[in-house]
Amino acid sequence: MLDTAPAVRARPEPAPGSAAERMAWLDGLRAVAVLLVLYAHLSRYLFHGVRGITGEWLHAGTAGVMLFFLVSGYIIPASLERHGSLRSFWVSRIARLAPLYLVVTVLVLCLGANGLVPTDPELAAHPATAAAAHATMLPHLLGVPLVTPVFWTLTFEMAFYLLVSALFALRLHRRGGAVAVLLAAISVLVVPLAPTLLPATPVTVAVALGLAAGLPAVASGRRWAVVGGALLLAAIALTLLAANQDPAHVWDGLLIVAVMFVGTTVHRAQHGQTGWWRAGTVAAAVGAALIFTWYAELDALGAPTATYRTRSVVTLLVFGGFFALGLLARAARTPRPLAWLGRISYSVYLVHFVLLQLLSPVLTPAGDRLPVLAQVPVALGYLGLLLGLSWLTYRFVEVPGQRLGRRAVRWMTARWGSD
Repeated sequence: MLDTAPAVRARPEPAPGSAAERMAWLDGLRAVAVLLVLYAHLSRYLFHGVRGITGEWLHAGTAGVMLFFLVSGYIIPASLERHGSLRSFWVSRIARLAPLYLVVTVLVLCLGANGLVPTDPELAAHPATAAAAHATMLPHLLGVPLVTPVFWTLTFEMAFYLLVSALFALRLHRRGGAVAVLLAAISVLVVPLAPTLLPATPVTVAVALGLAAGLPAVASGRRWAVVGGALLLAAIALTLLAANQDPAHVWDGLLIVAVMFVGTTVHRAQHGQTGWWRAGTVAAAVGAALIFTWYAELDALGAPTATYRTRSVVTLLVFGGFFALGLLARAARTPRPLAWLGRISYSVYLVHFVLLQLLSPVLTPAGDRLPVLAQVPVALGYLGLLLGLSWLTYRFVEVPGQRLGRRAVRWMTARWGSD
């Protein structure tokens, strides 16, 4: 998914002992996360036999995105508090995520119009609603079909940003652990949530107007506006998460946000802002809620087998274990290939699925007809092309967007002062 670290200048290698090197372990975790997602999607086309075995014991895609969410929860609130400015935070986030998001959106729509990749016909049937929903980066919670499936994670990222901004504006930003436990408890009590209750067009218009009012308010610096805007943003996020969840996430949608707040609590424990016992309790509560809801989903699907129950536990242990290992080994030097892959992971995440769709006429027969060893060069060719394209989008789309964001923050601070 997702590279959700604060915007940084592109550089070939961080200097030894620098802040960038000290944070390189997060890039390593992003690399692991995107590799898990890549395996989950590529194995739909190649290595079917391997997928048949590993899929019985691990949800690789779920483990990958949950690891992304943990990393995001760890770093995003810390970035906001370090800068102390909601205005700077939102400008940086938009500049970090929106350029590539827009490029991929336009690319997919053009490819879809020419029949090269599948797109949902509802997008063409209701273009204004689709455009407005995607502009909010919340389409997955607005009942609007996604331009490309991987955008769903960005919707949960945006909901998390709204909640974090509201907590910061209300001076409750150190209550992330309590929020995580509360979301976990609600999820266990009400699972599954009712899917998509609100009509797409009216709720999209209402949310767009709410964001247009709430975001400037929390960045205004006027206390009454900050509080009112914070309450509005929190209401938008919580309403969508509770009442308009996509059917794919009626079981664990609230827990996705809870996982991000686990990352926040771990960061606070690491920096002495809360106790490790409290962080461990929050992590255990959310982990137990995940297992409970995943088991409940298996029961509802009529598949509560020992293997599938074990797979749920293994999936939790994989993403939680990788995060714990990264945290414990953060002082060690991150291998350069992992750090590099982590830096371009947002590009890899957004580009990889579109490339799979484009190459499906080649990948599908290769997976059906070639023996496993003969599929290896095909997979390597795909990965080489993907990494090359992702580096280009990182270098020529992401990095310029980050630079533009920094300039915009400096200009607004010079013109209006700090918020």
